[in-house]
Amino acid sequence: GSRERGCAYCGAKHVIGTPMKDVIHISHGPVGCTYDTWQTKRYISDNDNFQLKYTYATDVKEKHIVFGAEKLLKQNILEAFKAFPQIKRMTIYQTCATALIGDDINAIAGEVMEEMPEVDIFVCNSPGFAGPSQSGGHHKINIAWINQKVGTVEPEITSDYVMNYVGEYNIQGDQEVMTDYFKRMGIQVLSTFTGNGSYDGLRAMHKAQLNVLECARSAEYIANELRVRYDIPRLDIDGFGFKPLADSLRKIGMFFGIEDRAKAVIDEEVARWQPELDWYKES
Repeated sequence: GSRERGCAYCGAKHVIGTPMKDVIHISHGPVGCTYDTWQTKRYISDNDNFQLKYTYATDVKEKHIVFGAEKLLKQNILEAFKAFPQIKRMTIYQTCATALIGDDINAIAGEVMEEMPEVDIFVCNSPGFAGPSQSGGHHKINIAWINQKVGTVEPEITSDYVMNYVGEYNIQGDQEVMTDYFKRMGIQVLSTFTGNGSYDGLRAMHKAQLNVLECARSAEYIANELRVRYDIPRLDIDGFGFKPLADSLRKIGMFFGIEDRAKAVIDEEVARWQPELDWYKES
């Protein structure tokens, strides 16, 4: 239904932020905002779906609107890290309520990072009213991520061919199929923005040679910025359907000069699945 789609906060947290798997995702605002974006999307992950099981809210009430909610925010951040000591990364999402009273989330995040040098926090100032729709939130979090976090981690490069997979959210594990193809072609997938993506992997996006873009509507902004700031080309693909998928793998193969590897993967997959499709055509 339409209830869990709509505002800019939702576009930022629900679509793009929360699929990051090794992160405490905390909303600074009334509990309803958080509840509305919890467990309504199936972006599964390989760390036991940590990001699907847990959601966090500072639970802002009327008294906090009157007197300010920064103290409450700090207390919540510390409590969350204490409750999950194995998780050292956090994203904080602004909501309408706390944006209206002017809480300085960045300042609080900075304080915590000074006190706890082992943690890293990303602040997404995308309250509900920040854009005309969910799409406004996509844009805000894309730009905030590249401004605050990209370039702050140096990755280990293990292949001559290195890409980011952008605009892919691992709905029901569809991304795993694609990354399997890329790996069979000998390509290192540096990061996925953001399905099954690790926070620190996504800080290293600047070291890719190519951004492969699946959903342009939600993530072309960061692909375009990576092109402007780091000269990384953008290649749009379509991973759905025999021909579009084969064409996409071919295009990636051509970019890296490994068409033969792309062809090998395509031939193998066609041989495996074509008979099943033919069966449907006949019946």
